[in-house]
Amino acid sequence: MKIISLNGSPSLKNTCAAIGIFDGVHRGHQFLIRKMLSAARRLKAQPIVITFFPHPAHVIRPDVKLEYLTSLEERFQLLNKLGVAACIVLRFDRKFARIPPEKFIKDILVKKLGVKAVYVGHDFRFGKDRRGDIALFEQLARESGYEIHAVAGFKAGGEVISSSRIRKLIIDGQIKSAAKLLGRPVSVSGKIVKGSKRGKNLGYPTANVDYGSIIIPPQGVYIVSVLVGAKKYPAIANIGMRPTFKERSPKLLLEVHILDFSRNIYGKEMRVEFLQKVRNEMKFEGLKDLVQQIKKDEALARRYFSRRSI
Repeated sequence: MKIISLNGSPSLKNTCAAIGIFDGVHRGHQFLIRKMLSAARRLKAQPIVITFFPHPAHVIRPDVKLEYLTSLEERFQLLNKLGVAACIVLRFDRKFARIPPEKFIKDILVKKLGVKAVYVGHDFRFGKDRRGDIALFEQLARESGYEIHAVAGFKAGGEVISSSRIRKLIIDGQIKSAAKLLGRPVSVSGKIVKGSKRGKNLGYPTANVDYGSIIIPPQGVYIVSVLVGAKKYPAIANIGMRPTFKERSPKLLLEVHILDFSRNIYGKEMRVEFLQKVRNEMKFEGLKDLVQQIKKDEALARRYFSRRSI
């Protein structure tokens, strides 16, 4: 999949576009994008996705903390798996937010991209003062000759699947329910950074994952699978503040111990997929008690993977 900038003149004509933030590329997003892909085949057009980064909420309401379900890079990977030919990332800032919706449609969609069909969610709004809506799309479609399709929300459990619904499930620790809406396990991607090496000294070396602004499940120990490069490995992960060590400035860390693994992977990207929670984070009286509990956690994880493939 090509990642395209709109600076200059992109060589895209005769396109079929799905427009949205698509944070998480969850089952609702997949439903909309697959409809776009079907239309692209019908129209013999190039299927593209237009997305925004950072999240508009970060610009319009900077006081509100909003964590992502996936990194931008993982968003690209998920879109590529669906069969999208190209992704255009529009940088969302104050200047972009002031663009009149008519200008966005005429100058970007019609002139620069030669769009033949547009797919958006039924409640999609865009442009200055959020004046752009489905009615405006339909009005300009008659003038410019493109199709506009407003796709109704995809439901599961009687409710529309949305990124905000999935975020709440993750925050509440309901990772299996969130996975059903995502269509895959809850995951966190980030670069492996150096830590205190306390895990290594205890006989359980860990990879510290810099998860940035990605949402993570509640504190505790989890059975996980991790992707490093093109290979998956069984592992256990701890999300927490390491209360046993009495840190001066404790930080919420994501630490992963990969089973039967000894490679140096500092600086590499890792994706951590959360499969099952083992227990809450605990404070131990001493390191001996901590190590004994880690051994129990590891044994539980090994039993889990002995019954399942990763």
